[in-house]
Amino acid sequence: MTERVKYAAGTAAAAVILAVLFFTYTLWNSSGILTMIPKPEGSRPYVLTETKEGSYPKALSALLTDGVYALLKGGTPRNALLSAASAAKEAALLVEDGGEGMTEVYASFRFAPSDTSALKKGSLPEALKTVFKGASVRAGSEKGVFTIEAEGLSSPVYYTVKGKNVLMAAELSALRRMEDASKKSSANLGGKKWRQEKSWPAHIEVSDGGVITAGAEHKFPITIEAAWHSLEPKNPSDPAGEIRWALVDLGKPVEAYLSSSLKAKKWDTADCIIPEPLLLSMGINLPPLGGDPRDWPFPLSSLGEIAENLDMKEAQIREILSGQTVFSLGGQNRILWFSLPGFLVEFSGRTELMNELVDSFWKNLFFGAEPKPLPGFTFGGTTNVPFSVIGAGRDGIAVLGLTTPQSINAKNRLGKFLKEDEAVVGWMLADLPRIGGALSEMTKMSSFLEEEGMEDSGPYGDYQGYGDNEQLAEPLQPDLSLSPFDQGITDSFGSVLKQLGRVLIVWEKPLSGRINWYKTAAK
Repeated sequence: MTERVKYAAGTAAAAVILAVLFFTYTLWNSSGILTMIPKPEGSRPYVLTETKEGSYPKALSALLTDGVYALLKGGTPRNALLSAASAAKEAALLVEDGGEGMTEVYASFRFAPSDTSALKKGSLPEALKTVFKGASVRAGSEKGVFTIEAEGLSSPVYYTVKGKNVLMAAELSALRRMEDASKKSSANLGGKKWRQEKSWPAHIEVSDGGVITAGAEHKFPITIEAAWHSLEPKNPSDPAGEIRWALVDLGKPVEAYLSSSLKAKKWDTADCIIPEPLLLSMGINLPPLGGDPRDWPFPLSSLGEIAENLDMKEAQIREILSGQTVFSLGGQNRILWFSLPGFLVEFSGRTELMNELVDSFWKNLFFGAEPKPLPGFTFGGTTNVPFSVIGAGRDGIAVLGLTTPQSINAKNRLGKFLKEDEAVVGWMLADLPRIGGALSEMTKMSSFLEEEGMEDSGPYGDYQGYGDNEQLAEPLQPDLSLSPFDQGITDSFGSVLKQLGRVLIVWEKPLSGRINWYKTAAK
């Protein structure tokens, strides 16, 4: 080999090494937005998001910032950080439970180069002037750290610029934690790999920190990872976006248990009844249930108690609840002079068992009332006692609930939302604006009933001359508590829901599924 060839080979090898180093450095920096975010503590609840321009989850912001008990209320620097995320070209946010009732926000943003340059010089760019109105920026006590003070903010926001990234926090200590974490790969999320739809523009991870399983023998955090993107609906009824979600890092024993006990099955979309107008409908294919029905999780425990009141055997209760079951809020009902959302449960199973369930429903809960036949059903029916009741069935289904016959419109079918050949574990369809409106109305009615009850009490309290130990029965006006919240709370929460539209959640496999959201209300 000549010297010229050796020199050329050596030069080529050096060029390759330099290219590898350059691209490694470039790729490291291009994904460095998460390098600035500290690793959350697994024992505390947290929400982590990484989004590109135009994909920041406004619904998440609404849940965190709006309402009486919102964690990050308007006028606080942490609230402003969420607003800043929607103005950035790229954003990474960690919202973490800080303990003692505190919630901390760690934010890493990327803006246009000119905006980043302005921030580095202590000047607020146009992209952030709508977030920080009437703001002034001044240099902090530490080198490279600036504070933003704005109208309506209770305290300043701190930031510093690290290369392409703008780090922001509501506390100087949080900003320091981000800077320290960025220097140690073991302390930051720079190595995080999203598992759901890597090419999509937005990702989120939500962990309960073990809160849900706190009372269990084996405590572990429940973590959900999801990715989403917007769609271009051709028709008003088409989804405006899709989310792919999965339960992650549950541990092999839990994942194996869920995979073996929950099975995806095809749903008879023609026989699943969706009340009209719809608030919420949820269907699930349950595995065989063990243990005492009173120990089952809600709402199964409530159904177990109701089934016991129907004077049915425990084996029958298990068979009824082990299979495809649909819970629905929707339709209409009238209690006295009030119009309320209806409630409906649909069971599936052997025709003989469904028939026995309907018979027991009327005999034990409504004292043998004779229901009128209901079109489309072969046994049971409907009546008013004084509210509308349905207990009917056909073939292998039984429908029980408090709603009007007109509410179970034959046109409103599950087939409008699920494909006929689609096998899923479960699904949920929710019209969130309608739920928000219904919550507010139910609270108003509850308050009215309480006021009426106080006005109806005589000048001597409840004593009406029937004897000290004798109580006057009021079968037509039971003690109704339609909402556990006061008007302010439900109005506030209802306003949040009204911003969110309609969603369809599909539990496709034991550990994963999808969510579609719609701009229009349910039809």
